Amino acid sequence: MSLISMDKSRHLVVEAPDGSVAIAFNQEVPAPEPPPEPPATRTRIRITGLAFCEKGKIMTCILFYISLFMITWFFRIIDIVNMCLMFMTLVSVVTGWSYASYQIVVHGILSSFTIVPLIVIDMWGTAVYQIGVAVLCAYLNFTSKYITVQHLEEIP
Repeated sequence: MSLISMDKSRHLVVEAPDGSVAIAFNQEVPAPEPPPEPPATRTRIRITGLAFCEKGKIMTCILFYISLFMITWFFRIIDIVNMCLMFMTLVSVVTGWSYASYQIVVHGILSSFTIVPLIVIDMWGTAVYQIGVAVLCAYLNFTSKYITVQHLEEIP
């Protein structure tokens, strides 16, 4: 058996006469230092806004103009409330603020709650408008996408 020396190495290669190779372990040589561990990191994802599809923006604008027509033509309390809520929803959709989904969900819930009482008191036109707003709010909520920013941070 021939021994191939590797000057003060922890491991030695031993070659047998038949050509096979074996590895010998030298316990007198200390183990090398382990490599330094990489710093611990975490990824922080921050939602900076919401993106809405163009169809939803156009429908929001159309329903806002319908609410303006209703407030100028009828000038009822429900028309004032509808116009205020529709204006807030329009601003939320156009600007894409990160809290826009809350406004859209609240507006959709309030619109759906008013449908049955409006039908009972024979305000069919306003009930149909509220159905349209509730469907629009559901559509906006399901088709919206988050705009995110990812930051890689070291953990101290």
